[in-house]
Amino acid sequence: MVRPVIFMFYTVESMLSMLLMYFHIRGFLTQPLDFLPIWKQINHYFYSASFYLFTVITLCSSINICTGHNVSISEEVIRALSGFILHTVISLMTLENAERDFHMMYIMSLKNVGVEKPVHPFIEYMRAQAICALITGVAYLLHAILAIDVLLSGSESDEDNLDDDADYAPVRLYIFGEMIQSRLEKYEWFNEFSRGQQMPI
Repeated sequence: MVRPVIFMFYTVESMLSMLLMYFHIRGFLTQPLDFLPIWKQINHYFYSASFYLFTVITLCSSINICTGHNVSISEEVIRALSGFILHTVISLMTLENAERDFHMMYIMSLKNVGVEKPVHPFIEYMRAQAICALITGVAYLLHAILAIDVLLSGSESDEDNLDDDADYAPVRLYIFGEMIQSRLEKYEWFNEFSRGQQMPI
């Protein structure tokens, strides 16, 4: 029963990664970055490469799981933890870049007490990218925690060989709750997908 839940995480991570790429492309890659120092330009290209890499990896993993291939829980743990660490670091780096940006320094130099200071569009994009990167990192963290829980309980490998004398209870995973899971289990395509069979199109 791990396969549908992992596919659900892939779907959420793919959508968040695409939203994150949208913010990054709209805010930075459509603007000329020539006015930035070279190390800040390298930061933005590092963000682009990282977002692209994790979006492609997640989409390819979704295709892999839909074609009936086996899921390796240890690979899931490594992929999800690296996604969490990378997206959290990118979020912090983006906030650090925003704090040191010269647009922000100009805004902070205005001494208008009691008047709301205008926000430069560049700062708006940096804030949106940082928030979205943090949300994506949290989604990867939830994915990693679930994969670690399945790995430690051994429920993926021992699902068919449960003993009455077992010291542990295997992890019971649901898609959007027990009620929706029970409704999905009425459909044959969902049961075939859960068992790892190829889905005919």
